[in-house]
Amino acid sequence: MGNQRNRTLVGAWLVVWGLLLLLVSNHVLIGWDNLWPCVLIVTGVVMMRVFQTRLTYGVVFAGTWAILLGVFLTAFSSGLVDWGALRTWWPAIPFIIGASFIVASAAVPRTNAGSVVGALVIFMSTASFLYETGTISARVASPFLRFWPLVFVLAGFILMRRDATVRAQQVRAQAPARTNQFEAGALSTDVENEIMRRVRAAGAPQAAATALVRELKNRFDRFTWVGIYRAHGDTLVLDEAEYVGDAPEHRRIRFTEGVCGAAASERETQIVPDVCNDDRYLACSPTVKSEIVVPIFAGGEVIGVLDIDSDEPDAFSDDDRRFLEGLMGKASGLIRPAHVTAA
Repeated sequence: MGNQRNRTLVGAWLVVWGLLLLLVSNHVLIGWDNLWPCVLIVTGVVMMRVFQTRLTYGVVFAGTWAILLGVFLTAFSSGLVDWGALRTWWPAIPFIIGASFIVASAAVPRTNAGSVVGALVIFMSTASFLYETGTISARVASPFLRFWPLVFVLAGFILMRRDATVRAQQVRAQAPARTNQFEAGALSTDVENEIMRRVRAAGAPQAAATALVRELKNRFDRFTWVGIYRAHGDTLVLDEAEYVGDAPEHRRIRFTEGVCGAAASERETQIVPDVCNDDRYLACSPTVKSEIVVPIFAGGEVIGVLDIDSDEPDAFSDDDRRFLEGLMGKASGLIRPAHVTAA
């Protein structure tokens, strides 16, 4: 409906100005020499009206410029000001451009660059006007008179850069988000059930543990390393087949050491948003930024921990904690070998 209305307004504008120009070209309309700047005024108003629901920086700038310039030139075409005075009043034209920059920046406040350029243009045009009227000397005005066109060059670059930035934002907004097909629903009950189905299908405890860490690694892009440390007395031991990721430096961790030891001894999940700020962290990889360690219980005792590292900072939330704790509560009986002594 909005697009149809806009097309109607544009069509009406074309019809009116087409008829007007037809009258002028056939010498029917008298006084055209006095009225022609009104084309600019009406054009600016129509632009603002047509694009009122989606005003952009360029539309506001062009509409404001057309209206103000039309009003300025009407003062000359109507005889209120002699055309000869334009030799003195010409700085009003760049002044109008500066004002248009400021109006556009106020209407579409995404950056203050336009306001800065507008203020600079107004300042230089004011200096030029003072020189034309003899208020300041040629020596003072010389830098403004020589280099003021650079303001237009700067303004052009700012507008082009702005448009390029807007287009890039639109492209990013329209681009489909890259998500792991599993990650989108990773914390759902359905996914938990699917992981458990594959863990049960693996059979033996070690095969079940291997299936568990592989499923977690594949379903979460942010999981860089996933492994299960099993409790042997007061020591956590990592089996070669029960982790996915780079080979770790620490294969045996006492309950008094590291984040894994803290999870086992305190019997609580440990979430480390930034491993560089946690003295307990046992460095295994320089790329790791955050970690979560979930204790594994069986018969009320800790039989091991699930350790997950991520190369992303603050990668783990309370939702992750609840999901992983629930998952390990269901999987603990399937991954626990009969010969393991609980701590």
